[in-house]
Amino acid sequence: MDRQLVQFFKQHQLPLKNKTLVVAVSTGVDSMALLHACLSIRSEYNLHLYVAHFNHQKREQSTIEAAFIKAYSEEQEIGCIIERLPKGESKNFQSYARDQRYTFFERTVKKVGADYLLLAHHATDNMETILMRMIRGSNLKAYAGMEEVTKYHNIMLLRPFLRFTKDEIIEYAQMHKIKYYQDVSNFEDIYTRNRIRKEIIPALFREDEHVHLKFQEFSETLLAANELLEEKVAEFQKLIAYEDKACWFKIADFKRLSLFLQYETLFSLLKQYQLGKANISEIIKLINSRKQNIKLYYKGLFTFVKEYDKIYFFAGKIETPQFDVLIEGPGVYRLSDKITVSVIKKTLVDIPNLDEIWYNTNMLPLRLRNRRDGDKILLEAGYKKVKDLLIDQKVGILKREQVIICEKDQEVLAVLGVRKSVLLKQHTEKNIVIKVEYKNG
Repeated sequence: MDRQLVQFFKQHQLPLKNKTLVVAVSTGVDSMALLHACLSIRSEYNLHLYVAHFNHQKREQSTIEAAFIKAYSEEQEIGCIIERLPKGESKNFQSYARDQRYTFFERTVKKVGADYLLLAHHATDNMETILMRMIRGSNLKAYAGMEEVTKYHNIMLLRPFLRFTKDEIIEYAQMHKIKYYQDVSNFEDIYTRNRIRKEIIPALFREDEHVHLKFQEFSETLLAANELLEEKVAEFQKLIAYEDKACWFKIADFKRLSLFLQYETLFSLLKQYQLGKANISEIIKLINSRKQNIKLYYKGLFTFVKEYDKIYFFAGKIETPQFDVLIEGPGVYRLSDKITVSVIKKTLVDIPNLDEIWYNTNMLPLRLRNRRDGDKILLEAGYKKVKDLLIDQKVGILKREQVIICEKDQEVLAVLGVRKSVLLKQHTEKNIVIKVEYKNG
């Protein structure tokens, strides 16, 4: 396999001479075979090799494996970086472990200044991945499985064994008397992937001993089609606006896409959350809902907001700042990190600015607070619920939650930025201006 490894670099036009390689090694047969192949061509190509071993601390033999790869690396005179999986609260151990493992690989590559990160995924792994994603539901690129060459956070990630089966790798290991450890969890039915590995994959190979090549052809076809698809998705992405941990687009623009492109666009936009097709279907239903205003903290990942003709996605959960501030005289009052109120002495003609109130010091104090259920404001036609006023004025759901109520003696004088009460017109002598200022970002 050492010659096939060299051919892999030539096929993908990747320089190999004098390069620094980090090989991810679990001590299983796949990664030990890959490390052996790299060692076999080390002198010929003047390679600088490092081992990256991530101890998941999930099995009793993990400590033995870590000690083995450390000793093996010293024997082969190559660098070896070992880290343990940090303890963390996660319902999905597999996802948490994968994120931590790849973060470690990325950190290791940068630490040693490596040119490439090599992973030992093989053809049988890729078959499992494709079948897993078919069962779960995904997008076109994900259905294609793993790529031989890809970028991960600006790191060149290579999978040289992706065309070899597990049996071929085991045969290579036996031929070269390579020592490796067997992960016993691979033979347990704990995880769906292992059930696919034990039951479905063997059945496919019984049907066709070269079935892995058909999967590889399937993968390459989808990846080629995906290149064309990404051009279409990129066209829509030009219509997406980004601002302060959020992005948004117009619903009308989104609905002009075919349903297939809608799925692919959302998969691309939300790829960091690793959503399945069922999740994307739910989001499309929300977009098409008759409800004009929707706010949803989705699966503890991000906040989805629909405001009339726009769709917003916010990173994390949106917290509405709570405040109840008594305005007693001139000065600067802080309602939240992003909202301040300035009370300034001035004698000017009243102007129709909805974010400002002209008032009299003799009428202080007054209160600035959050909106409450049941709030009413006196308008020319009589009292109106603030909630109904906001709906009539087509104030979006986010601003509805954040509006500032100006109150005096339990009477709403203004919904700042939206409407003022006729009660303010009763005050003819005005010597201060109360002005709300919003900080961007």
